[in-house]
Amino acid sequence: GVVNIFLLCFHCQVQSIERLEALEAWLKTTNTKLTQVNGQRKYGGPPEVWNGPTPGERCEVFISHIPRDTYEDLLIPLFSSVGPLWEFRLMMNFSGQNRGFAYAKYGTPALATDAIHKLNGYMLEPKCHLCVRHSTEKRHLCIENLPAATKPEDLMK
Repeated sequence: GVVNIFLLCFHCQVQSIERLEALEAWLKTTNTKLTQVNGQRKYGGPPEVWNGPTPGERCEVFISHIPRDTYEDLLIPLFSSVGPLWEFRLMMNFSGQNRGFAYAKYGTPALATDAIHKLNGYMLEPKCHLCVRHSTEKRHLCIENLPAATKPEDLMK
């Protein structure tokens, strides 16, 4: 009953505190910088050593089914194991828990596809398999009462 629910909640809080401490230790030892912006924590963009162009279409993957107390200290090394990350964004709640999804951007579409093949279904913890697929990057600007057939050169005028 109530005692079991209390113990379960207490266990979750202890686990979350331990996970937060692990994240803080990882940030210090790796000197990783995270930036909190608009409900997400961002890492990277671009990496320290980068020779190629800015990543284009199909370079980003969408990651879901992330346990709420899993943070960048586990996710960034995992997704970096495929290849250098241009950027990693973990969506966050005001409570400090993640929202269960993130985005990883690579330098090429081939690396993003490799990440999908290698990490989709990856078991992060028992009974928790990540879902990794291509991200649909939204690059549309909507302006009220503007016909959809408006040409870019007409907008520039």
